[in-house]
Amino acid sequence: MLLDTKTERNIPKYNQLISKRRVAMAIGAGMLIVGALSNMFSWSYHNHIGVDYIEQCGRMDPILPEFNKSIMMIFESPDFKEKAISRLAGAIQIPTEVFDDNPSPSEDIEYYHEFFKLHDYLVNSFPLVSKHLKLEKVNEVNLLFTWEGKDKKLKPMMLTSHQDVVPVDPETVSQWTYPPFSGHYDASSDLIYGRGALDCKTLLIAQLAAIEQLIEDGFEPTRTVIVALGFDEETAGLHGARTMGKFLHERYGDNGIYSIVDEGSMVAEISKNVFIAAPVVQEKGYLDVNITVLGNGGHSSIPPEHTTIGVAAEIISSLENKPFKFEFSLENPFYGFLVCMAEHSNSLPAEFKKAIIEARFDEKERKNLVEFISQRPEMRELIRTSQAVDVFHGGMKANALPQVSTFLVNHRIDIQSSVQEVLESDLSVAREVAEKYGYGLYLADEEVIPCTDVGSITVTGYKPLEPSPYSPTKGSQVWDIFSGTIQNVFQNGLLRNNFEAEVYVTTNTISANSDTKHYWALTKNIYRFFGNVLPQGLWKTVHSVDETIPASAHLTSIAFVYEYIVNVQEGANEDSLP
Repeated sequence: MLLDTKTERNIPKYNQLISKRRVAMAIGAGMLIVGALSNMFSWSYHNHIGVDYIEQCGRMDPILPEFNKSIMMIFESPDFKEKAISRLAGAIQIPTEVFDDNPSPSEDIEYYHEFFKLHDYLVNSFPLVSKHLKLEKVNEVNLLFTWEGKDKKLKPMMLTSHQDVVPVDPETVSQWTYPPFSGHYDASSDLIYGRGALDCKTLLIAQLAAIEQLIEDGFEPTRTVIVALGFDEETAGLHGARTMGKFLHERYGDNGIYSIVDEGSMVAEISKNVFIAAPVVQEKGYLDVNITVLGNGGHSSIPPEHTTIGVAAEIISSLENKPFKFEFSLENPFYGFLVCMAEHSNSLPAEFKKAIIEARFDEKERKNLVEFISQRPEMRELIRTSQAVDVFHGGMKANALPQVSTFLVNHRIDIQSSVQEVLESDLSVAREVAEKYGYGLYLADEEVIPCTDVGSITVTGYKPLEPSPYSPTKGSQVWDIFSGTIQNVFQNGLLRNNFEAEVYVTTNTISANSDTKHYWALTKNIYRFFGNVLPQGLWKTVHSVDETIPASAHLTSIAFVYEYIVNVQEGANEDSLP
């Protein structure tokens, strides 16, 4: 056995506004006509090898739904904004924290008492959702809302987010501008404060708010809409999304869902009036590796040359001195984001732009691109497997030799790598140290080097997850509807009065994982996107002091979900359920 997969606790107005963007006066009629937005307008870039470069990052065709009663109301109504803020603030005020050792509901249902308060709050806050959608509880705490469509043969579309939040460190409470579970709204800055404001109650509330408004507007879906709300995403979703995924798979089968939209990226303003939406279409893999050094105990007055702590420390040092190599592929969805940056950013260094553009043609420039990325901490982990020693245990008393020392290495696996490759890499480092000091070596319960009188080193992998499949993009109708909705919501919705604004839609990846890892069997069409714009700097508040989100961003998420649901209902025509 190479891996231990067990859970380890320790280890009508709207059309008019669009027409304002590019209008032409119809001669003799005096009416405004909507100008067509170019889908993939191009420009030539003549590089040093004489290739005419055709722009890769253009605007998508914006998709305006026929049913759009409330889009502008969502953006403009003070009453709606006040209600939206109140709903989100109320959800934040319920501290649905989860810790790494969260039990299953069957083991300790009381642990989740705050979640049941949130359940009651959601039922009361969204009366139309409660009346018209079927609500099921999966594994006691997951919430599954089902809005039945008229055509049962169509695959359901699925929205998902999570109820839980990371804990607030008691030592940091005094550093918060407002109490972490106050849900305080500061009108002067338009910011809503509190744990979960960004991750991820803004999306949870937006999904239900959009459906509530659609029901109020009289919308009736043809295709079933599912909202799946997990409860322990922050601890890998082992009790939440994993059980939800199994439940949905039993109900709908392989590839039985049309698409899934979960938390992920946001729209970034990369230069003045230049916005890039880069939904995450692929996630890195995951592996925790526990390394245990077992040696001889005894009195500290007669120590060996190296205690088990010292040996463990040398393994850690060797690991950190041998980081994984940077590996870059043009197939990496991060390259899509980089290309948009190169083609449209006014602030990117010329050398960086050149490397990005010419990486497709020139091996030297590809190497230069890797060098540029590797020097930027905010980017570099997107092109290699990361490693972080997060937990260490060893020793119990000053005068007693530590018989056992153990530590955990957390890996986020590069999309070109695998669980096996990472595990073998860690094993090779442990082997060097084992051979140096005469220790035995085990890979889980498999003997690599026989145990000796000195002791043994054991390497075990936990929670293995391969990099996710790449979700369909260009050439896929599902992607066209998704990206076309983004283009319309932002270009013609949020930024409707900014006539200089440019919005581009591309792809990206992230170094973390979402609950979608438990839903791969349901569909290949998985897109991770919050549906809003976040000012620079605010993302740093996630999981930290003063977690905040602008109310305007929350409203945009509601508008996006509203419009996406309708666009899928009106435009999708993929195969039906068997």
